[in-house]
Amino acid sequence: MEALVGQPSVLNPLFETNASTRDVDNLIYQGLTTVDSQQNVVGVLAQDWSVSPDHLTYTFNVRSGVMWGDGQPFSVDDVLFTFHALQDLEYQQPGADGWRQVGVAAGGPGQVVFSLRAPDASFPQLLRVGIIPKHVFAGMAPAQIAASPYSAIRAFGTGPFKVGSINQLAITLDRNPYAVPQPYLDHLVLRIYPATDPQLAIRAVLSGAADLVGGIQPQEVDTLQGRTDLTVQESRLFTSSFVTFNVDGDGLPFFGDPKVRLAMVQAVDRQRIVADVLAGRGDVDPNPIPTADWAYSAAAANLHPYDAVAAARALDSAGWVPDALTKMRSKKGVPFKVTLVAAASYPNQQIAEAIARQLLDIGIQVDVKPLPASKLLQDYLLTHKYQMALTSIDVGPDPDQYSLWHSGLDAGSLNFAYARGWGLIDKDLEDGRAAIDPPSRLAAYIDFQMLMADAAPAIFIYAGRYEYAVSQRVHGVHMNKAIEPSDRFQHVTDWYVNTTG
Repeated sequence: MEALVGQPSVLNPLFETNASTRDVDNLIYQGLTTVDSQQNVVGVLAQDWSVSPDHLTYTFNVRSGVMWGDGQPFSVDDVLFTFHALQDLEYQQPGADGWRQVGVAAGGPGQVVFSLRAPDASFPQLLRVGIIPKHVFAGMAPAQIAASPYSAIRAFGTGPFKVGSINQLAITLDRNPYAVPQPYLDHLVLRIYPATDPQLAIRAVLSGAADLVGGIQPQEVDTLQGRTDLTVQESRLFTSSFVTFNVDGDGLPFFGDPKVRLAMVQAVDRQRIVADVLAGRGDVDPNPIPTADWAYSAAAANLHPYDAVAAARALDSAGWVPDALTKMRSKKGVPFKVTLVAAASYPNQQIAEAIARQLLDIGIQVDVKPLPASKLLQDYLLTHKYQMALTSIDVGPDPDQYSLWHSGLDAGSLNFAYARGWGLIDKDLEDGRAAIDPPSRLAAYIDFQMLMADAAPAIFIYAGRYEYAVSQRVHGVHMNKAIEPSDRFQHVTDWYVNTTG
């Protein structure tokens, strides 16, 4: 029994609105691909695939002999149906526009062909989206698919489990008798605890009411580690947590000079933040690409190490001079006083406050403004109405960060590029997408990280870790070294519980 934080919504991979829904879906549905322990994209419902010489056409061979949870055969028709639903003009979920740019058609027998408008080496890992059964949803509009009992109490896919029963307190999943491989567990119960009080989920594991709970905050791990009846497993996450400077808007008078941005980057002691705020359970990460990613560059990470003395000297030379009495910096009568917006939740608010304290040490006054996460996103990040903003983004297991840092994107998107002087960074992002072979992609992304280190568009701070408490009752639980949270179930067919008698 796993303690799940937050009420899942529509149990259908086309309508995932929160993390707990994604968790449940990962136990029920499968995609064409997945990411293995070495961060390679490998087939699940796809047997294999080929790429055209111009890198615009991907031809996937769909696995044969796969059955749905109701015993019906899985086929190319299900794949086509799923992607055509994603492209339906009535389908209004985030990311829908992206799917509408992709051609999806039947190829030869057992083949589906995807046509892209521009090369995108990360495309195969986008096909991790769960495939849904055409024979139960055929003829339905997106809203009807979402409202169907097959997206709730009767949900099934090709994955190891299907829904057995649902109530307000729990979702009971039963073994899918047609899944390959078969899970050892007959049932997996997901007990639901309110997102407003995640402590309840941890207490459930401590009291024995549940066997597993994930996403434990670093300071809570220590309370669990002393216990003999459970272990805490840890994986690295593909998160990038950074403070972005708004040079094209309210932050221009302060951050327009790259020497000033670089000084602020060097004034932040990431090691201390990870130790103090995250109890050491995070990885210092001065790069936009997470430490766990195969394209992470240690050379770029070491270009501008923490050095408060050098930071102070750089600010002096840039004309931001400290007052003899207050030690606060100003330039031409303008005090260096800025606002940092951050989510009003752990650990973001605490990290923002720690950064503010460290910048105060070199004479920069930073007022932290904590906000609800949804307000931070809608009213500040997407509208670019901030001076400094702390954000934490799961960038996923591919190093492609085109959408975050390419300067050619829509003004209203979650994008942090500067409008001017971004040429070589844009080119690296384009090259990293266009190249299919890993060595060429690696070269592009290492160069991207080196240029980002010098441009200092943000203070990159750390990459997170996933903490998973597992009762000694449950055996065979293991995760890849680096995961997205719902991928903790990737090896669920290995789980088992000793039964006696």
